[in-house]
Amino acid sequence: MRSTFGAWMSDASELNEGRYWQAEHFSGRLLTEHMNISAFEDTGIKTTDVKRFYQGCGHVIYKESFYFHNAGTHRLIKFDLNTMRTKTLIMAHSRYNNLTYLFRNSKTYFKFAVDENGLWVIFASNTGDNTMVAKLNPKTFTVESIIKTAYPTSKAGNAFIACGVLYITDSTDRRVTYAFDLKTQSPLDVSFDLRSANGILAMLSYYPNKELLYMWDNSSVKTCKVKFKQTKT
Repeated sequence: MRSTFGAWMSDASELNEGRYWQAEHFSGRLLTEHMNISAFEDTGIKTTDVKRFYQGCGHVIYKESFYFHNAGTHRLIKFDLNTMRTKTLIMAHSRYNNLTYLFRNSKTYFKFAVDENGLWVIFASNTGDNTMVAKLNPKTFTVESIIKTAYPTSKAGNAFIACGVLYITDSTDRRVTYAFDLKTQSPLDVSFDLRSANGILAMLSYYPNKELLYMWDNSSVKTCKVKFKQTKT
């Protein structure tokens, strides 16, 4: 890719199968649509101005809408890719400016995530150094619940949510070193290698419809197959 920072996305629901979108850099307002993954080096079939500047690399596309953080504010935006209309959600008591990032490596204040349970957003509390997770209703674009993980954002590199569990990487984004069960609201003993390379991991997102991790890693877009290990009870 041309930029160190950015996000690449498919629709995390079953819609728009085969299409991909790209939001280059950690600040901008253009969203480029591609016909398939092999077309990423082309100019794209469509470029959309999403009307507001996004911040960071924590965006997601879910059920034909683009979710992003409106730069410099505590507003989250749902941009309908069909109607071009927007909905706004204000996240009170969150950090959103003055370089007080949730994930410093990717210059991200809010990280959207989709798993088997639906849509989430990860953010940092403005009272103490706590990683917070909010469950969102995508239809009404409202908060259903907020969970405090008590994990310090100063130790986090990036994160994703899969099967109701929040996974957090270390400050170098080389290992997943912490996990938190969002249903039981309790930490899990988890540690595994994610990547071997140095450099900047700008984006890390789980796609439940594909069981893949998408990465924007060292100016390249990559996928990582996820395999869930069944345990006997």
